[in-house]
Amino acid sequence: MVDIDFFKRFNDTYGHRVGDEVLQMVAATLRECVKGGDFPARIGGEEFVILLPDTNLEQACDVAEFVRIRMSRKRLLLARTGENVGQITVSQGTAAMKASDTEESLLDRADRALYSAKKSGRNIVKSEIDLVANGKRAS
Repeated sequence: MVDIDFFKRFNDTYGHRVGDEVLQMVAATLRECVKGGDFPARIGGEEFVILLPDTNLEQACDVAEFVRIRMSRKRLLLARTGENVGQITVSQGTAAMKASDTEESLLDRADRALYSAKKSGRNIVKSEIDLVANGKRAS
């Protein structure tokens, strides 16, 4: 799962049109960062998911880190003024599908890892393994 850090600030400071541009830029960057059968999708608000079939958790974390770095290098300029809106960063949570998983249980683990990334300062990748390391069950 991918969440744009401080997205509300873009909307509140620059308006919803700029917020929409941020969403479009993030979506385009996600598409640039995946390949083959990998599939990025917006799931609501400023949250996205990247489905990585045939990818283990370690590889998913590598993809997430690649996305994080690529995103943090982007800058959004306002079309009408050329003003630099600033750096766009994302927090991400990764989880790997288990045989016993439902869609909901997989997304729940990824969402909890995402929340952990946000609590850890944002612009970071956390995985379901971090949930276990912090004393929480990952299943």
